[in-house]
Amino acid sequence: MSVMIQPTAPLQIQWPQSPPVAAPQPMGPSSTQTVCTACGNYIYTSTSKKAKSSAWWSCILMCVFGCVCGCCLIPCCMDSCNVVNHKCPKCDTFLGQYRP
Repeated sequence: MSVMIQPTAPLQIQWPQSPPVAAPQPMGPSSTQTVCTACGNYIYTSTSKKAKSSAWWSCILMCVFGCVCGCCLIPCCMDSCNVVNHKCPKCDTFLGQYRP
């Protein structure tokens, strides 16, 4: 009496699927429509401006050379001297930065 063993199908391993990753969206100087990478909502980003260090150095140099009448703060008001930070208005996650 001989026993015949049937070959079985090869073992197939299924790896867990990674969640889809959204490609980074280019951020501009104004609010941008995008999908939040943290909460997954379709949003318009909330923006905030912050003066770059070059703006502050310009202010200091203008003060050193005698421009103290308030004109030294002009670089802080210029768009080219500010960075714009983009955040999700729902979960407050930082999404990107625009640097002119």
